[in-house]
Amino acid sequence: MEKVYADKQGRAVFQCPECAFKTAFDASGYRDKDSRIKIKCRCGVSVPVLIEFREYYRRPVSLAGWCHVHRTEDLLEIRVNDLSMSGLSFTVESGTVAEPAELEIGDVLTLQFRLDRPPHDLIQRRGEVRNIRENAIGVRFSKSEYDKELGFYLLR
Repeated sequence: MEKVYADKQGRAVFQCPECAFKTAFDASGYRDKDSRIKIKCRCGVSVPVLIEFREYYRRPVSLAGWCHVHRTEDLLEIRVNDLSMSGLSFTVESGTVAEPAELEIGDVLTLQFRLDRPPHDLIQRRGEVRNIRENAIGVRFSKSEYDKELGFYLLR
């Protein structure tokens, strides 16, 4: 199932996986409903789509980093898989002492990683584990000041 991300105003852009045709549409009517729909492209292909409403754009990445788990005092080597201004998801790299199963929803973490574009800024944020899906850990950043380095990185 294809994912389409809607912005705060409910605008979304669909790109056909078959012919690459792009079209923008108003998805705001699906905000509080089941957001799984089918979109029929002008090329005739019907594509099942899941509309996700997010406050901030989430960028797929592959960034090495570290995570300090405050409850257990463990230091984990992690791989950041996606990133936004409000949070990230990561997997625990193999070879670390702690396993992801030892993390619990609600755990407070301090995360540290370097961005993969010059000047390779070091980002350090505090966050809370919001979900655990198989081996992927979802974290929401704690409320803090705007991180301009992260903001510029996500805009590029």
